[in-house]
Amino acid sequence: MTTGLPAAAVPDGPLHVRARGSGPRRWYFGGSDYFRLSWNPVVRGHLARTIRSGGVDAAASRVTTGNLPTYGAAEARFARWMGRPGAVLTATGYLSSLVAAQAIAPLSDGAVVVEGSHPCLRDAAAASGLPVEVVEEPDALKDRCRVRGWARPLLLLDGMGALNGRARRVAPWLEALPEEGWCLWDDAHGVGTVGRRGRGTLEWERVRDPRLIVAFTLSKAFGLYGGVVSGPKWLPSAVWEHSRAARGGTPIPPAYASAVPLVLDLLERDGTEWRGVIEGHRTRIFQALGALPGWDQSGHVGPVIGLAAATIRDRNRLQKALVKAGIEPPFIHYPGGPEGGLFRFSLSSSHPVSAVGRLAEVLASVYASAPEGYRVL
Repeated sequence: MTTGLPAAAVPDGPLHVRARGSGPRRWYFGGSDYFRLSWNPVVRGHLARTIRSGGVDAAASRVTTGNLPTYGAAEARFARWMGRPGAVLTATGYLSSLVAAQAIAPLSDGAVVVEGSHPCLRDAAAASGLPVEVVEEPDALKDRCRVRGWARPLLLLDGMGALNGRARRVAPWLEALPEEGWCLWDDAHGVGTVGRRGRGTLEWERVRDPRLIVAFTLSKAFGLYGGVVSGPKWLPSAVWEHSRAARGGTPIPPAYASAVPLVLDLLERDGTEWRGVIEGHRTRIFQALGALPGWDQSGHVGPVIGLAAATIRDRNRLQKALVKAGIEPPFIHYPGGPEGGLFRFSLSSSHPVSAVGRLAEVLASVYASAPEGYRVL
């Protein structure tokens, strides 16, 4: 096994895995393919046909000879879908915030990262070249900007926790942000899964502000690969003028860009129904967790539920119960998560009610036997 990586679990269809490739078939509640669009036969067929008819890779930066028409078409479609005039594709979802931060840096005095946000935002702040501060509360943002003399800070924070599915409210941060500042909102787990039209946590909170720049990924709700930065009309020009990561990098494979209109069509047609299915699954799990001491359900609107075990014994108890029920234990170590790791349960619109019910029964049973042994993040 490669150092630092868990043992491989081989996919056996969109909803199952086989441990070590030849083990028993188990239900899979891991990953972030929330609508299982990476397994959608229409999407897969499109990708296969596109690859057969053209090159696998653009093989060049877009500022040289790699600017294929399919990229501009995908960006125009994303701009319409997000309701923002500017959109830029990025090589990965992780890089989307970094690209945005480099683009906005010339308009900013310093970068302020909110404590507890995704690690990509710390990397983005560092790559911006701006002086960096870290704060925990909106009032601290005000104080830090006053002390630093920053009239145009770049605030970086995420919209939904990758490990807990909780939405962060942006309104208090926008109130504390100086009028000439900017807010980089990483909504990788919210865009597509939250909001009436799937525009993410900002739509869920019903917030619109010209200072907001939204970064997200194609590998979650969209089942593809790459990232997107969405914002004002001037944003694409700023990206190509100021972002070294965008200018010097190779874009996503053309086939993935060409699939963007198809995937957005599917989401526009079926996204409301799919989000409703996940909501039903989440409610079923919440009912099983209802007796957990000290658990606060407020703000939990996403398709992810994170559980931390108090001891190794508690962790092993839950792992054994999951395996006995035919469920692959989604135990992970993740940057910014609990030091001892956590169980990250990812709910998909493709999971049948029977499988979610089985998971709910396991959680309820384990909690009943050791109510102090687990904590919902």
